[in-house]
Amino acid sequence: MMSAVACMRKSLGLLALCYISNAAALASNAIVTGNQSDTYYRIGDDLKQYVMPELRNLSSKGAVDNIKALSKTTGVSFAIVQSDVYQTYVNLEQNDPDPAVRQWASDLLHSLRVIAPLYNEEIYFIVHKDSPMQELQDIQDKRLAIGPDGSGTNLTAKNIYYKLFGKAPVVVKPFIENGVLGSDEGTKYNRSALWHLAHPDAGSEERKVDVVVLIGGQPLPLLQRLGKDYKLLATNIKNDATEALLKDYSIGFADQKNYPFLVKHMPVMMVQSYLVTAQFRDKQRNDFVKKLASSLCQNFDKLQEHGHEKWKSLVWSPANPRLPSLLSGWSYSSVTKPILESCLPKGTASSSITATNASPLPCTMEDRAIGLCQ
Repeated sequence: MMSAVACMRKSLGLLALCYISNAAALASNAIVTGNQSDTYYRIGDDLKQYVMPELRNLSSKGAVDNIKALSKTTGVSFAIVQSDVYQTYVNLEQNDPDPAVRQWASDLLHSLRVIAPLYNEEIYFIVHKDSPMQELQDIQDKRLAIGPDGSGTNLTAKNIYYKLFGKAPVVVKPFIENGVLGSDEGTKYNRSALWHLAHPDAGSEERKVDVVVLIGGQPLPLLQRLGKDYKLLATNIKNDATEALLKDYSIGFADQKNYPFLVKHMPVMMVQSYLVTAQFRDKQRNDFVKKLASSLCQNFDKLQEHGHEKWKSLVWSPANPRLPSLLSGWSYSSVTKPILESCLPKGTASSSITATNASPLPCTMEDRAIGLCQ
């Protein structure tokens, strides 16, 4: 590829092409994550800092947009998504009136592959402290702020609501209050909804929102800043409707030490997040995917030591390299699975090879009889 300096020496027409070429290069070898205040984005930054410096971390609206970017944006090789996003594309494949959309969704479902499950994300339903609502089941017919279409929070909140009540929720269109700051629109939406939730008399309108839904790996910075004007709705573990959700979700706890506004640990729903890729035809892309898997194996200790707290909760690790079962519909990447499942803790592989080459252990008749050696 031509350098910027070389481009400047060429004609004006070629200069335009150079800019296009450079822009394409900037988009290559990227991961799409989430809003800059989200856990997804922080995980992407960790991968760039400790695993693969050449990886570009691209912000996005969330899980659904991440899947679109992975399928349609040149150079995007990885994405972080919530496990329940898969069902969205199953619905598109089966029910969308546009044949082209149905075919695209079908092709996408057959191409998506999981590199590794990451961690469980807690699902928070936040209300005003004086709200009569106490549990998740109390949100029926309430006005929900769930972020923009295309975000993982939007998708998950709608899915949970439909499974609980058999209908779509009353959704508050994302808005930004005057004076609310944030690094991106998603952050501003969330802060505006939370601000309005705690200030029912602000401005000329009544309270716009009854419930604010937030999803992210614990601790979520935005929730860490909440004061005593808020409370978290509990998930009733013994409720029949909650049990029906456990096919797609699990139960965890919001820890009081992470969130000062909580009066105690609270049971909450959780959704699994996946690091995903696709089946690429291009060898260079596949080599890059392999490189990420190898580097993840080699540098996992750095992630756990210096990265987000959630790296410590992964089921997979070099010390436990067997990848767990996936939720229905998902499959592992045939490019990365052999690499991750053969990963060993640092120092193990080289010392084992040296020892084996130096003095192989004798194979007794008893060992051969039960298949331990030949």
